[in-house]
Amino acid sequence: MDKIAISLIVNGRPVSAYVSPNTTLLTFLRGELQLTGTKNGCAQGHCGTCTVIVDGEAVRSCLLKMSRLNGKRVETIEGLSRGDELHPIQQSFVNCGAVQCGFCTPGMIMSAKALLDRCPDPTEEEIKQALARNLCRCTGYVKIIEAVQEAARMLRGEKKPAGIELPPDSRVVGRPVPRIDAIPKVKGETKYADDLTIDHVLYARALRSQYPHAEIISIDTREAERVPGVVAVLTAKDVPGRNAFGLLIPDQPVLADKKVRYVGDALALVLAESQTVAEAALERTKVEYRPLEVVSTPQRALEPDAPLIHESGNVLAHIKVRKGDVAKGFAQADVIVEQAYFTPFIDHAYLEPEAGLAAPNEDGGVTIWVGSQGPGDDRRQVAASLALPEEKVRIIHLPTGGAFGGREDVTVQILCALGALHTKRPVKMVFSRLESLRVRIKRHAEYLRYKTGMTRDGKLVAAEVEIIGDTGAYASAGEAVLFRSAEFACGPYVIPNVKVDAYAVYTNNVPCGAMRGFGCPEPAFASEAHMDLIARRLGMDPLNLRQINALDVGRATITGDRLEHGVGLRETISRVQEALTTTSIQAEPGKKVGVGIACAYKNVGLGSGMEDAGGAIIELTDEGRVLLRVGAVDLGQGSDTVLAQIAAQTIGMGYDHMIVQAGDTKEAPEGGMTTASRQTFVAGNAVLRAAERFKEQLVSFVADEFQLDPSRIIIQGGHFIDQGEGRLLLSWKDLSALAQTRGWRLRAEHRYVAPQTYPLPESADLPVGGDPEKYRLHFSYCFATHVAIVAVDESSGEVEVMKVIAAHDAGKVINPHGAEGQIEGGVVMGMGYALSEEFKLDNGRVITDTLAKCRLPTIRQTPEITPILVEDYHPFGPYGAKGMGELAVAPAAPAIINAIYDAVGVRITELPATKEKIRQALNPKVEVV
Repeated sequence: MDKIAISLIVNGRPVSAYVSPNTTLLTFLRGELQLTGTKNGCAQGHCGTCTVIVDGEAVRSCLLKMSRLNGKRVETIEGLSRGDELHPIQQSFVNCGAVQCGFCTPGMIMSAKALLDRCPDPTEEEIKQALARNLCRCTGYVKIIEAVQEAARMLRGEKKPAGIELPPDSRVVGRPVPRIDAIPKVKGETKYADDLTIDHVLYARALRSQYPHAEIISIDTREAERVPGVVAVLTAKDVPGRNAFGLLIPDQPVLADKKVRYVGDALALVLAESQTVAEAALERTKVEYRPLEVVSTPQRALEPDAPLIHESGNVLAHIKVRKGDVAKGFAQADVIVEQAYFTPFIDHAYLEPEAGLAAPNEDGGVTIWVGSQGPGDDRRQVAASLALPEEKVRIIHLPTGGAFGGREDVTVQILCALGALHTKRPVKMVFSRLESLRVRIKRHAEYLRYKTGMTRDGKLVAAEVEIIGDTGAYASAGEAVLFRSAEFACGPYVIPNVKVDAYAVYTNNVPCGAMRGFGCPEPAFASEAHMDLIARRLGMDPLNLRQINALDVGRATITGDRLEHGVGLRETISRVQEALTTTSIQAEPGKKVGVGIACAYKNVGLGSGMEDAGGAIIELTDEGRVLLRVGAVDLGQGSDTVLAQIAAQTIGMGYDHMIVQAGDTKEAPEGGMTTASRQTFVAGNAVLRAAERFKEQLVSFVADEFQLDPSRIIIQGGHFIDQGEGRLLLSWKDLSALAQTRGWRLRAEHRYVAPQTYPLPESADLPVGGDPEKYRLHFSYCFATHVAIVAVDESSGEVEVMKVIAAHDAGKVINPHGAEGQIEGGVVMGMGYALSEEFKLDNGRVITDTLAKCRLPTIRQTPEITPILVEDYHPFGPYGAKGMGELAVAPAAPAIINAIYDAVGVRITELPATKEKIRQALNPKVEVV
């Protein structure tokens, strides 16, 4: 197609170019102008990450063709700030803690600016309307709304446009400091994987399977190789090492050559000079298949005559929890309640699609730039498939546009590296949104059956639970996820007699693995809906039932883990009960209001006998700042900020002088996977110990220099002070210069290993004289109680979540803004789980093939959320902290489902509780289309 001449104004500057008329504004901004602050989250107009302002109106640049832009005035995120001076909207996003992963932030800010330019004093409803097309998977939108309101006050002159004032000393633990990475994120300067450019780069695309289950007869790449611009087309024979990868079991082929087990399997890798050429070559790659029966449900997979998906069988794992005597327990019960439940597949729906860049090294190795939850795990898997020693593989973690467990698994890493080593050129690979939905892991679909016995006064005496989890085509973290489902099957309660059987079952569906909550949200929904059912059967208050049975210090979980400290469950129940007494909600006419309760708990750290360790390195820079290197990666949850706070307060350094570098396998110590809410506790302790050593080193150096006793020296207000005489000795910058003069390198390192845990015992009954420590499955737990208040329209079945009160025990809270953001984001993610989200497949083929079909909550659905931080000090945590990032999603869905029952008497046992399901339950004789 002939190119056309276009002239427009971008951020106040005239721009002229010759472009294809069908080129989108998004492509032009990112490709031609290198304005990468405008993000590509879906290229379908469903996410809003590409929002810019054209002639005063917020538009999605992925939908706007260049042919319509001649003479237009375009504003992008890069045009808002003036040097170091942030625009008031950018400043308010920093101040309010409205930034987490940051991928949606530029689009949010541009939509907010367009609103405030035309409406300087918007209502909350007008803010929600203006930002309705901008998705955020992290924050829950609450702090985004607060940020727009604060920005409006700044622009109206009612508030000074200034940042958060840091304390004059280094005491920042427990304070809402600004995120350490917030400013580059609000300015659009943060570089994610797709934002990187490099000379002579090739573009990689993978050919995916046409069938969910089939034998591969042949793969013919000859025609694809003849396409001009194609450098190579690789197949399984080109994988030099192990042609398999996987987090726990390497059972997924890098490039399949014998069999495909789901529609995301890769068969060939095209390496070309452009994305367009790579696409053309994919169409010319021929594969001959012999289709096999598609095993689309775990029930079919368990049948004796079911086809084997893997030679080892269709059951990946069977996890058993046994405690007491279940038969005797049920015999003691006055009431027995039985019910089946179902939770669906869920897509993580993080807004940054998978992307990575790999470049060959001179030593025959490879460097990979990628957003990952575990750079060390990536390195091990890449090295195995490329037949390289691990030290020749370097993973450099990049800022990540959301993860929630979905980036634990390898996606682009091995393929990029394989292409780079084969061609001796850099290789970039970026998934489309469709490829992302088709390929990457999901939250497990689980079928749960509960039978529970209790006495008339509400004491639980027996529980029997069966959980069948659809783990999809490959292992991923499926065994570990179902293990968590088993250990948390009965909720945070004391039950003397328990039998739980959990199965991870292979099917030909998309593989399932880690997603926020890691096996906990599924049984949390079932067990808490079941507790509500029990309370109704007994005629008890649901909160009182939970208080009667709640875990506490000295009481044991169903796995026999006798809890010793840091058990704030009862306080979370009391705090929401107190908040509920002062809450009044009025529904519109035709709607009924209901209140629902749910509790949950979750492990902090890996547990189960695995070593849980992380390292930290702290050193003084030449500029007089403190550089903190950690292997722990920040995925938006704010660990870099929390670790900087711990280091700053421990050392006595001002928080604003901290620098954090995370996740580089060459420069940083191993930090393990960012999973299991472990980084505040594990990495935090590593930082704390390293900081203590570093401070000792600094004080010793200064004491030697001034011939003073080290006990006389304190660090305060950016200076080293002789407290004996009250005189200033030197500043941090002076110290750095002095160390350089003396040839000293001021540096400290520590590797922290968490307290010992043990594997799940065959029986959770502690024998007489037995050691309770041997039953310690985890070194710490976090606890939560949520109350949801909903309004249900009986005629339509529509549910409005009006308010959620969420109390969380996370130990000492290091950064309140961050903790509140985790709660708010978890609540809204849990609301989606409860009411709308479901990843659908039909006989192994993907139905949910766009982000819009995932049915994520938007800012329009954001309820009032009251986060309550319960700080039950943990003696082994850094400053008493534990962790809580994953837990917030678990109690949200059952609290909402229980509130629906309270409102209209409809018990939903299969998520999501769509309006069609509710309407059908209210009017069973009316057919719902």
